[in-house]
Amino acid sequence: MEISLLRSFLLLLCFLPAALIAESKIPDIPANEVGFPLPYYSPVSGTFAEIRNHNLHLGSDFKSYGLNGHSILATFDGYIEEISYSKTGYGLSLNLYNPKYKLKSKYAHLHSFGGSLYDLELLRRAILLMGDPSGFQLKLTPGLFSAKKGTALGKTGESGSGISHLHLEFRSEKGIINPLYFPEIHQKDTTPPTILSLYLEGDHLESPILLTAKEKAKGRYELFTDTGEVFETISLTGKFRIRLSGYDFIRSRNKNNVYGMDLAVNGEPVFSRNFDFLAFEDGSKKHQFYDINRSSLSPPVYFYHIYEQSKNFKEEGYSLDLDGYKPKEKLPLEVSLRDATGNKSSVFFTVIHDKNETDSSRFAKKQKNGNKFNSADGKVSVDLSKAEVSGEGSLLITEINEKDIPFKIPTGLPLKGKIYQLDTKKMSWKGEGMGEWNLSYTTSTKESLYFYDTSIGKFQSITQKRKPNGFSFKLTKLGFVMVLSDETPPTIFPMTSLARYIELPEVRNHCFEERFYVIGDTGSGFRTSVELTIDGQTYPYEYDPDRRAIRVLIPKSLQKERPYLLLEAKAFDFAGNVSEPFVDLISTRGWAEELQASCPVME
Repeated sequence: MEISLLRSFLLLLCFLPAALIAESKIPDIPANEVGFPLPYYSPVSGTFAEIRNHNLHLGSDFKSYGLNGHSILATFDGYIEEISYSKTGYGLSLNLYNPKYKLKSKYAHLHSFGGSLYDLELLRRAILLMGDPSGFQLKLTPGLFSAKKGTALGKTGESGSGISHLHLEFRSEKGIINPLYFPEIHQKDTTPPTILSLYLEGDHLESPILLTAKEKAKGRYELFTDTGEVFETISLTGKFRIRLSGYDFIRSRNKNNVYGMDLAVNGEPVFSRNFDFLAFEDGSKKHQFYDINRSSLSPPVYFYHIYEQSKNFKEEGYSLDLDGYKPKEKLPLEVSLRDATGNKSSVFFTVIHDKNETDSSRFAKKQKNGNKFNSADGKVSVDLSKAEVSGEGSLLITEINEKDIPFKIPTGLPLKGKIYQLDTKKMSWKGEGMGEWNLSYTTSTKESLYFYDTSIGKFQSITQKRKPNGFSFKLTKLGFVMVLSDETPPTIFPMTSLARYIELPEVRNHCFEERFYVIGDTGSGFRTSVELTIDGQTYPYEYDPDRRAIRVLIPKSLQKERPYLLLEAKAFDFAGNVSEPFVDLISTRGWAEELQASCPVME
């Protein structure tokens, strides 16, 4: 009887839908059990799966408006599973765990655990006092620090990396969940994503096509060629790839990552991707989702693959294979970007299957190594021997007149010599191209190699090394290279974009007056070391890389003896230029006179 029942149960399992048997990647927690992580409805400043330097952003960032000390709230019922601290990365962080749904939320870059669980903050101080002050990681006994949804767990800060903000992650046993997946957390905006351009590349297309997108109506975009003509139809055959460039505004001016993308043919979906979940191992594989040679972290520019890309980076995916369609068949395409609320933006065009009219043998792709390309005058060369090259075409290095370039060279950086444009025809490469620029003279310290990135429309830094008669450089993107002379000194000024304080009163160190001074440079870049004195004496400071400023802490005990302090600072750049001296006369009269005994005394 028991064996018969077991067989019946196994047969029943065989006929159940796979969706009922498969374990969900995202825990099925009721929507009303997940709340917002802050006491105010903060806009998102950084979204899930955005490009970072070495991996993808695995959470959402929420604005704290430049101020540390806002309360962070438990997003669901649970207990503190782990606390940790490091001087880089996540900084001070805690993990809140819900055992019922096996769901974890991670809060990072905190100032302290100064919330309702005050003993947790005392534990943090004790660990730093008795242990290694540079960092710790501690697993806690389950249930030792329990919290209900909405409980204050700590304070926002800027420990680790980045200026003041809250970084929030959700993790299941399978991977990382986009915080915007949860209705109470995603921003209820009505603005669809912005589409910037569409990049079309085909096995049998002589050269890639970059089309500009312009909004025709809300959520509907038209495509235009480089000559300004409306792009509606193209004849293609074989496999082709679509990459769509765009971003999403979410209640702020930040250009955020989108939530999803789609490709439909004749109204039928053929490709769809959601950034709602990432397996742990996919966090470092940017190439699966983005054209990494055209995408950028700063400024944020995202070129999305509208196709599945190989994880091993050896094979190029494709959006559509026209060999499966009839000759002369017309295929209306809709390519879309979506946000977490469901707003969608689309571009439309028609592909005609031109199978009989294309000589496919002319455009056959093959792997090539040892490619070296030169400008007509032989001055500039790029060697792609160490890069992965596809296509039978070439890298074009063309001399361009200054009046014909599509950008302006910044004032104070005079051009020295020629401008060369680098573009491809019937080829592409992955990895670093090794470049050489040979000049007929020895360059001065003021002269450097500059690169204008055409995909983002900005000057970008380029890895370079000075040689006796020119430069060697590394190249991964397309654009313009030139030699400019940095004749402009750097600048140093008080930071005016911040409030006077960057901490709320409850977390502010009342013993010190904090001052920030921003360093800037138009050309070769500024040095992070400055010449700083207070009342003629050299004074210590620290450089804040996120704000690109120096941070000066002045003990308030000085107000007992000095009604004014004279601060002077000079900045330096890599071309040898020195800024004008900046002078700041600081009045100490408004500083508090009643100071705790623990405050340092300086006279």
